[in-house]
Amino acid sequence: MEINIEKKYEPTLLVGGYMIDEEEFNYSMEELDNLAKTCELDVAGKMRQKIKKINSATYFGTGKIQEIKEFVEANDIEMVVLNDELTPSQTRNIQETVGCRVIDRTLLILDIFARRAKTKEAMLQVEIAQLKYILPRINIMSGNFNERLGMRGPGETKYELDRRRIEKRISLLENELKTMVLNRKTQRKRRMKNEVPIVSLVGYTNSGKSTLMNTLLDYSIKKDTNKAVFTKDLLFATLETTTRQIVLENKRKFLLTDTVGFISRLPHHLIKAFRSTLEEITEADLILHVVDISNPHYDRQMKVTKKVLKEIGVQQIPILDVYNKIDLFDSLNIGDGVFISAKEKNNIDDLINEVSKKLFKHYKTVKMTIPYASGHIYNYLKEYAYVTKEQYLDEGIEVTVELSDYLYTKYKHLIQ
Repeated sequence: MEINIEKKYEPTLLVGGYMIDEEEFNYSMEELDNLAKTCELDVAGKMRQKIKKINSATYFGTGKIQEIKEFVEANDIEMVVLNDELTPSQTRNIQETVGCRVIDRTLLILDIFARRAKTKEAMLQVEIAQLKYILPRINIMSGNFNERLGMRGPGETKYELDRRRIEKRISLLENELKTMVLNRKTQRKRRMKNEVPIVSLVGYTNSGKSTLMNTLLDYSIKKDTNKAVFTKDLLFATLETTTRQIVLENKRKFLLTDTVGFISRLPHHLIKAFRSTLEEITEADLILHVVDISNPHYDRQMKVTKKVLKEIGVQQIPILDVYNKIDLFDSLNIGDGVFISAKEKNNIDDLINEVSKKLFKHYKTVKMTIPYASGHIYNYLKEYAYVTKEQYLDEGIEVTVELSDYLYTKYKHLIQ
């Protein structure tokens, strides 16, 4: 089931209102323009207004709605996009007055997510968010929307039937998603058992997280050309949570996880649907907060990312700010962190050193003698630890090895 905006509308009008923070509003309107272009909409005009309060019936007052109507009629506007989430009644009332289709910021973002979703889990999450958005708007979204749901006849005459079908579909999808989440939790437990630390990449959409993942994969001594992740200069190019193993030259390993990018006013339907995916971040040993330093609004984007991290329960996990795209930015006197260009591979060694300091600071270098009868311990250490020296003696294999706290405690009886 899809609710995609199916064709390129010509032309489209973007409309927004603000009450206090005009600078924040200007930034959100700039984002709305980028979102619209990502959906291949032809932006023919923008309108804005400072408002004292939101009109419960039409969002704006009657004067502004009339102004929008006149602009729509004079410029053959086919769609109006409002820079906020509208209630079902607001959408219906504005639509009836201005005489063309009206959508809000939430539906625009949902459309982008629907286009980007590739894996089964991402598709489930997006469809759940779409259906929950549609549910209170069934009587507005008649006709084409009901056809896409596989229904017949005029939607409004089948309102209750449509509602029950959507509720049943949501329940079915949520149960299917729960099964996937349980499977992923099992995989996480297996990783934790193997004592491989986890590093999560987080950041604003299009900050360069996936490019950084591919660059770090290039620095791994164990390379797999099939493991590269999709990258493109697009909003929300990555929706899937992707995990790859990075093996450093000293054989220290960590798992690197790429996550969906954030954006201001991310629809609550999406946050809820993707919560199970985002919660993987809370299991990380280190978070790399990737920041597009070339973006003039990078400080606002950092605040949005940190707000979302707080909302999903990230606490007491070390966060390293990684300022990306320094090849597009001159001044670097902006704060603590690592300054890199993932695309040009500048300062990646510095980043790896910082990651190693934080992940492996408790590692201890010890000597162990492993009896030949316990060859499985030797094999395990060769796989999951850094063996720097080994010697075959009469009583067993003597190794010099770096151990994590967990492995140190586990094999303490073998340490010389």
